[in-house]
Parts: sequence; structure tokens; C-alpha cells
Amino acid sequence: MKYFLVTCSILLMISNCSQNSDKEFDCDGVNVKFNDFERYFEVGGVNLSSREGFFMNQTTVFGKFYENEDGAAIVTFSKINNTLEFTDPNQTLTAQCTEK
Repeated sequence: MKYFLVTCSILLMISNCSQNSDKEFDCDGVNVKFNDFERYFEVGGVNLSSREGFFMNQTTVFGKFYENEDGAAIVTFSKINNTLEFTDPNQTLTAQCTEK
């Protein structure tokens, strides 16, 4: 019984820690959410962490927003500068982000 209670307590602490690891930003009207612990990245309601090409490290998160015959659109979030960069075959847009 003791082992069960200790195990449940540890799992509860881990679960609470992962929820508190969510970071949410407003990037000129675009909502950006990521969680380093769960390796999650969402931009404008689109989960980019489940797509091919997703990458996350201590300073940068990026994912492929879409891909077509003209090329791909890549979204990059800088954790250092709190900036969001959207690059597609025709343009690059940059937005300054503020944490919510």
C-alpha cells in the first residue's frame, strides 16, 4: 500500500509539472503555445509538433506549416528573443511575441 501511494504521488507531481511547463505567447495576434517537456508546438491552433520536420531545442522551435508544389512554409519561434518567423517561398514575416 505504501509503495502504491508513493508511486501515485510521484505521478501526480510529474503530471502537474508538465501542465505548468506550457508557455503561451501572443505574436501580433497569432497565438503560439509550446511545452518543452511534452515536445509540443502549436501556432494559430495548428499542432506543428505532430508533423514531419518538427524540431525543438533549448533556444528554437520550428515546424512545417504547410507544403505544396511551390515549396514549404516554415514557422520558427525563438525562445531567446520571443519572436515568431513565418517563411514561405514568397516572403518572410516576423512578429514580436509577448508571454500571456
